[in-house]
Amino acid sequence: MLKVLQVIKKKPEVSFEDFEKQVLGTYAKNAKKMPGIKGFTINLIRGGYQVEERPFDCVAEMIFANEESFTKAIEAPETKILLEELERVAERSEFIYSEEHAVKKPRAPAKRKIKKKAKKAKRKAAKKAKKPRKTKKKTKGKKKKSKRKK
Repeated sequence: MLKVLQVIKKKPEVSFEDFEKQVLGTYAKNAKKMPGIKGFTINLIRGGYQVEERPFDCVAEMIFANEESFTKAIEAPETKILLEELERVAERSEFIYSEEHAVKKPRAPAKRKIKKKAKKAKRKAAKKAKKPRKTKKKTKGKKKKSKRKK
């Protein structure tokens, strides 16, 4: 699997709002349809730690099976049109190959809640299964001893 990072710097005369509309709108809509693309994420840069000027304004993450499938996708006529359209708002756009090494993956909070609820329901069901059911005791009728006079 090949992860390609596309770093994009907007033109100085383009507002960040217009750039954002173009990238999240037309570009994202059509880029996710590139031939051979398996995953696509856009990261807009809002700022940084001790950064006065952003070195770029957007990082697009694209996942392909291999370098060959990426090359085919970039050379496709529809992708060339897409990149030309991006040039209206982008001063610079570069593609970088990346090899990801996840050190710590984030957990999705929604899934944790669901898992907790499921575990709680299982425990509750297990307790119910262990508890004997309260049923009315059937009393066997005692035969009355008849008192006979002898």
